[in-house]
Amino acid sequence: MPHPAKATTQKPNERQFKRIVAMVLALVMTVSLVACGGGAGGNSLVGDESASQSASIAAEASSELAGKPWVTSIVQGNLPTERPEAKDDLYTHYAYEYIAAHQEQPGDQLEDYATELKSANLAAIKDDSKTGHDLDQLRIFFNQAADVEKLKEIGLSEVQPYLDRIDAVNSIEEMNELLLSKDFPFSPFLVTALTTSDTREVNIVAINPNLVLSDPLLVGGTYYQDSDDPQKQESIDRTLLMMGTSALVDLSVQGMETDEVMATYEKIKDFEKPYAKYLDYSGKHSAEAFGAAAESVRASYITPDDLYAACPNFPMKAMLKKLGMDGSPLYNSSPGWVEAFNEKWTNENLDVIKQIASLKVLNETRPYRDPSGANEASEQAGQPAPDAESFAYSACDSMDTFSIVLGNTYVNETLGTNAKERLTKLSQDIVNTYKDLVSNTAWVGEESRARVIEKLDHMALNVLEPTGGYYDFGGLELTPTDKGGTLLGNYLKLKQYRQDQTSKMVGQPAVPGSLWFSIKPTLNNAFYDSTSNSINICPGYVTSLVYSDEMSDASILAGIGTTIGHEISHGFDYAGAQQDAYGVPNPVFTDADVDAFVKKSSDLAAYYGGIEVLPGLMVDGDTVKTEAAADLCGMQAALELAGKSEGVDYDEFFSTYSLMWAQTVSADTLPYLLLDAHPLNNVRANVSTQMFDPIYENLGVKEGDGMYLAPDKRINVWGPNA
Repeated sequence: MPHPAKATTQKPNERQFKRIVAMVLALVMTVSLVACGGGAGGNSLVGDESASQSASIAAEASSELAGKPWVTSIVQGNLPTERPEAKDDLYTHYAYEYIAAHQEQPGDQLEDYATELKSANLAAIKDDSKTGHDLDQLRIFFNQAADVEKLKEIGLSEVQPYLDRIDAVNSIEEMNELLLSKDFPFSPFLVTALTTSDTREVNIVAINPNLVLSDPLLVGGTYYQDSDDPQKQESIDRTLLMMGTSALVDLSVQGMETDEVMATYEKIKDFEKPYAKYLDYSGKHSAEAFGAAAESVRASYITPDDLYAACPNFPMKAMLKKLGMDGSPLYNSSPGWVEAFNEKWTNENLDVIKQIASLKVLNETRPYRDPSGANEASEQAGQPAPDAESFAYSACDSMDTFSIVLGNTYVNETLGTNAKERLTKLSQDIVNTYKDLVSNTAWVGEESRARVIEKLDHMALNVLEPTGGYYDFGGLELTPTDKGGTLLGNYLKLKQYRQDQTSKMVGQPAVPGSLWFSIKPTLNNAFYDSTSNSINICPGYVTSLVYSDEMSDASILAGIGTTIGHEISHGFDYAGAQQDAYGVPNPVFTDADVDAFVKKSSDLAAYYGGIEVLPGLMVDGDTVKTEAAADLCGMQAALELAGKSEGVDYDEFFSTYSLMWAQTVSADTLPYLLLDAHPLNNVRANVSTQMFDPIYENLGVKEGDGMYLAPDKRINVWGPNA
């Protein structure tokens, strides 16, 4: 089997090359769309029979369900010929034009608008009148990445020595020595990030395995699990295969035949699965007794000595020192993975360990070297290749490069101070609305109520920037091209600079914004973090789809307001409620209130589980109940605030909300989408709105209409109707 370090100069025959790249890029496209809740067509590698069955289901759906209330409109080919009334299908009524325009090609409104940040930042980069040290450093990097002819000339010459060193390793002892070398700037097996054990104390370090086939910080061990349900297991296995396409690309373009690519994939999966399966994954704690998540968090805090003792084969202590993370008084790590990883770190597994190390180096450096191979692969597969400008921007938009500068630039140059002030106030208003709702919730006892309100009182609001602001790059000086600088060389400088800055925060007094130095602020995302008890609104999420200074209060509440409310609710869902106001693993609800709390979640799971999205294909209520509850609470808080304003245009409110989730998917991606913890967009939009009075009072929904739900069937988590 050719090893990456030796195979980089080999070229597969043209026919084989085309076949492989077409396969892997089809998978890449599917993975990308699944990750953002979209969909794409099937591919022959993962089963022609399955794709055929999906097509058959889609055709059947068209004949049986098209036009019926809000079960199939999201699926291509199932849009009613006429726009339904809002009282029958609120989502499709308002999103009809978008869905109709994307019947031939899947689309996602949130993803469409995500390009605004990129466009705004590109304009700032090109505007020489905008100056400043950080922006100047970014421009050096951007211009080097945009010089694709120079990158093509350099090729793999800067990376190859690292691959050759991996290939020359003959024992685990030699591999340990290589990983600890000062002149080997990679960490192929560990991912470290700043976190907090208790927001009243200090910043500590979270440790995760650096997986080849998936991102441990985004999906955890979700797709390394085993299921008793054969259909679900098939979906899990196929999704992991899709997520591993980046590795498949690197293997295929090095000359491996298809069978060899897949055999190597299986070896990597067999190596990673025993420890990756221990990482937190969707639905894990919801299947356990309440309090298990808090116990899991407590168990995840490990002293340095215990951590090192659990991993005698791998040089954990020395590796953390090299990364600048050895000053942590505690470490946070998912239980079990360290011991399981240590058992795999043996000479018997040296070949696959070397393979993984090479793939991680290739994967990490891909954004900072010649893109022509990836572009050729895209063109061979019939996909558009990114132009030089897009490639250069992607190189800058990394957590290890300039995502902080790009996020900050977008806030300062595009959103402005009014956005931060208005969204911070909105966030606080929604927090206060939650407090009012909790105060009027009958099922919550006084002790639990006090804990919930205490947590709301201490909830940090990291809106568009972390508490205390971003750190700058004042100590960074990249080397321009005319002085011998290269893109990869400057990337390694940037990586070390970021690593040094983060290292300075380890063991220091914790602030709720610490985790922002381990994420990309440019992400189109908003999230709640339980260890810091904070709401985090990334600049990348604040596009004109959900916010602009000119938007009415109704539209802002429907757009980003429901999102903020959604994230706040995660502080009190099955997992979030097991950490207190300070991030300490102490359950918020008393034993007396747990049953009532769990019943709310179970009722919602049962309701979602009765929704048929295609003939015989039902929503998995247990999988989506946590995110579904967050949707519900976010909608309730936004509607409560809207009700306190005069002259609210509810037609505008529901239109904005539906358009935010406007999307089309293909039928053959539904099995994968139904593995996601988030409900399908059309279902989440309709269920979240039909639970509350405004659609009945303002849209005229009545018994017999598609959106109608009898009062005794409506589910509220908080408030007087809960």
